[in-house]
Amino acid sequence: MTSWRFYENNAERLFADYISLDFGSIFKDVGEFIIKSEGNALDVGAGSGRDAAALDSLGFRVIAVEPSDRMRYLASSYHKNNDIVWLNDSLPYLRNVKVMNVSFDLILVSAVWMHLSEKQQFLSLKVLSELLAVGGRIIITLRLGPPEPDRDINVVNTDEVLCMASKVGLETLHVTSVKKDRFNRENITWQKIVLCKAAS
Repeated sequence: MTSWRFYENNAERLFADYISLDFGSIFKDVGEFIIKSEGNALDVGAGSGRDAAALDSLGFRVIAVEPSDRMRYLASSYHKNNDIVWLNDSLPYLRNVKVMNVSFDLILVSAVWMHLSEKQQFLSLKVLSELLAVGGRIIITLRLGPPEPDRDINVVNTDEVLCMASKVGLETLHVTSVKKDRFNRENITWQKIVLCKAAS
């Protein structure tokens, strides 16, 4: 995944945009799946670190993955008082995460999926399933809208993602209603899916 270059080149502006949004408000519709925990959480495509910091405050041990060096620096500096492990890594392989040999109770993938091709989506779900603890949850926010080739943004289909998830052994716990874009961008909406890994 190379779309991080856009974030690298626009880090300061994007950091300010993302940090201005409230975690509790954004994830209110899946709040029941983000409970206080002493478990491990993985924030993939952590961006401004807003979500990683919120998970840390809820009691999770957080690993935040962000491939943009500039964005990762801004986020880790802003959240320096939070106990977050920052990694340079990305989907679909998450190689640096995998070598840590940690299983996660919660995996958050927010505003990342549209940067993956269909093949990368399937590979990503396979890797995320391998990283997820039995009984753990994966929350993915899906951007629904037209492609933007200059930003490596692809069309995402919720039903297709759920079908791929099923093929790698992930069950669907919840699908939210479609919500408007918080930056009021035309033709862009968002939907969240919650996946789980049941005992075999």
